[in-house]
Amino acid sequence: MFLQTQVGTGKGRTSFRLFSLLCLIAVLSLVVIPFFPSLVIRDTETNRPIWSGRIEENGTFSIRWTHSIHRTPVVETYLIRDGHILLSEMSFQDYGIGMESELAPGEKLISQDGQFRVINMNRAFPALHLFIGQVRANHTLLFAGREIPLASVDRPGAAVTIQVEKRSILNEIGGY
Repeated sequence: MFLQTQVGTGKGRTSFRLFSLLCLIAVLSLVVIPFFPSLVIRDTETNRPIWSGRIEENGTFSIRWTHSIHRTPVVETYLIRDGHILLSEMSFQDYGIGMESELAPGEKLISQDGQFRVINMNRAFPALHLFIGQVRANHTLLFAGREIPLASVDRPGAAVTIQVEKRSILNEIGGY
């Protein structure tokens, strides 16, 4: 008598396939679902991300630019809190046209080491919108110990939006 057996069928094979499918779905979900807060710069016209860097809650970054009249540097320091961008401090050399003229409650203006500093600021923004300077502004992002001229990520004169977004592993390893 000839015995015939079927290989790879039955309850064990079905369980293995179901387990494999669930593992694949879990891994794909981890790769695609946004988990990581990142500072993202987008070209406002196309909404295309042009730069991103991971940033933690209570992380900071700054934007340095040259004042068009005084021709001196201005540094705005921002803090990330609850997915919002908070202007926390501003420093500049010359007090005059185009600079802060009123302080909000709790803010202080101090003079230190030849600089004016507005401290204890708590001004929240869902996003920052700016035009990259074409002549002398030289907008520069100060992020994680690096200086990133905004003219190197988009053309001078371009409108950009800076915001905090949750990014996925796929976004992180695949670029923008």
